[in-house]
Amino acid sequence: MLKKICLALLFVAFQLLSVNAEEASSKKNEIIPRSILLAYPEKSAVKMNRTGDKLSYIFRNSSNVGLRITDISGKVIKEFEIKAARDMYDYVWSYNDNYILIPQDTEGDENNHIIALNIKTGEKKDLTPFKGAKSSVAAMSKKYPDNLVIICNKRNAQWFDVYKVNTKDGALTLMFENNEFSDFTFDNDLNLRLATKTLSDGSFGIYKIVDGKKGKSFKKIEFEDTYNSGISHFSDDGKTLYILSAEKRDTNALYAYDWATGQSKLLFENSQADIEAISRHPKTFAPQIAFVEYLKNEAYAVDKNVQADVDFLKSYNADEFSVLGRNCDDTVWLVAYSNSVKSPRYYVYNRTNRSLKFLFSARPDLDKYQLQPMEPVVITARDGLKLVCYLTKAKNFKPNGKLVMHIHGGPWARNHHGLFAEVQLLANRGYSVLQVNYRGSLGFGKSFINAINKNLPKVRTDIIDAANWAIEHNIADKNKIAIMGGSFGGYSTLAGLAYTPQMFCCGVDVVGPSNWATLFKNVPEYWKPLMIGWYKVGGDPSTEEGRKELWELSPLSRANDIAKPLVVFQGQNDPRVNMSESEQIVSALSNKKIPVAYVVYPDEGHGFVREPNRISYIAITEQFLAKFLGGWYEPVGKDELKGSSYQIKKGEKFLISNGR
Repeated sequence: MLKKICLALLFVAFQLLSVNAEEASSKKNEIIPRSILLAYPEKSAVKMNRTGDKLSYIFRNSSNVGLRITDISGKVIKEFEIKAARDMYDYVWSYNDNYILIPQDTEGDENNHIIALNIKTGEKKDLTPFKGAKSSVAAMSKKYPDNLVIICNKRNAQWFDVYKVNTKDGALTLMFENNEFSDFTFDNDLNLRLATKTLSDGSFGIYKIVDGKKGKSFKKIEFEDTYNSGISHFSDDGKTLYILSAEKRDTNALYAYDWATGQSKLLFENSQADIEAISRHPKTFAPQIAFVEYLKNEAYAVDKNVQADVDFLKSYNADEFSVLGRNCDDTVWLVAYSNSVKSPRYYVYNRTNRSLKFLFSARPDLDKYQLQPMEPVVITARDGLKLVCYLTKAKNFKPNGKLVMHIHGGPWARNHHGLFAEVQLLANRGYSVLQVNYRGSLGFGKSFINAINKNLPKVRTDIIDAANWAIEHNIADKNKIAIMGGSFGGYSTLAGLAYTPQMFCCGVDVVGPSNWATLFKNVPEYWKPLMIGWYKVGGDPSTEEGRKELWELSPLSRANDIAKPLVVFQGQNDPRVNMSESEQIVSALSNKKIPVAYVVYPDEGHGFVREPNRISYIAITEQFLAKFLGGWYEPVGKDELKGSSYQIKKGEKFLISNGR
């Protein structure tokens, strides 16, 4: 009898397990809702305070956005509500641990104010209440915990002056009036020690600042070295300067420069890729860990004193890790692990006993779904250049399917290995996605970066070569390839449709330039001292030859050749890519018998920050792609887009027909 009962119980348990397995399998194969994929992380911008006894993060649940303070174990101490998502996307702790310093602009204009949130009282104070001016935190010091150094262009829109600010009373004191420099280096006494200016040939001149005045030249960085070279920071005692340099080499290396003797010592180098980030000792500021990404992010111990820690963190699992914070006595680290199919997971690492305590996942709702892994691939361009790309295959992938070429902005940026929600949404909707690190992308050495100079058309051929690779490897049908991207990726989308009109079946352009001459004319004032780098890529608009070159590189010059469907998205307050860039190309295509749509966000700038706007942008995009590329899409719910400001100026019939 007992045996029969046991068998019956086992049968019931097996049935329950089968049902649960079926439910899990069904969950993994369904369309992932936009509300899950495109929502901001439940917890983001996770940081540790200076003393290491508190953690903080931006939290989001339902329509609530705020800042949460916890103890080191993750137990909530305080919460502060933030009324709008734009009010906080990043922040930094003050050195006295009494304030959270928040950059905040107005509807995407990028003129950030520095808001000090008092974590004891909840009071918010604008430390830089200057209309139309841009401010940022430049330096802080444990020696002067109530003060910080900011730079602000309130006096002259083109140049940033240096100020000291007291976080307690908001008192602002001018430290350095600036009329020529674009970057500054401070020591731990908050003294301005070095200032960098862009010279007429595009090189960087770095000068010593003595008693608040420009002194002798310290160093010149040649133009070809500028994108992966520069000053890192001073040691705590101000005697050692740490420099990243690609001088007489291709990838950069980390050096320690003795201020008294002028001697340099090589600390770390990597022949494959540039150093992207450094974790330094919290007291001495000596660099201890270097992070380098070729295919994936790798951590290297620069200092033998942390070799065992790096080894332990690497051995914990196969994922990439980063060090987000370290307490004052360097016994506790805040660590994050990440890969391409799970949201970041945060841990407290105890160096004393080498143990990790799990805190939380950034996006637990998303982690319930099956995501598509991102595969690093190296594709050879037609001229032999090696392009590091990332392939994410479509859900239920079948050979010779639909492909989206997803092009990053910049051009001086790069695609990274990891979880990218927009790519995962496309893969979930039935598209494979190929992200290309075209020439000019950062991280692969100065030869790769400078290969874009006067070679802008080769960016297009890099993208086409990558698309052809996907065709040759039976990933994509040659007639089912779309192109999309933002900023320079938006330009690449327009250029792809204009210069190779039969290559792509449709395009999605987000804040992309269409006319280089008007783009350069309308850049923010504070960009103008740095524009020589752009001129070396495309052409100098002050010369007749340069203007001709720029026009030939502008998709607007080939608008008549565009023959495939296009949707253009634009933030009305974009200070980088003026709204006229989108309006010019849309106007030029208005009489063509091809589907063209134009969507404007009146409360956004260079990209979309407000969550309802991000979701509406993707809702529109996935239905556009479904119509012209043929994948799946999630229908728009009755009230889903009510919080978005989107305005369809043209081509509504090609986009969403429901929603508001």
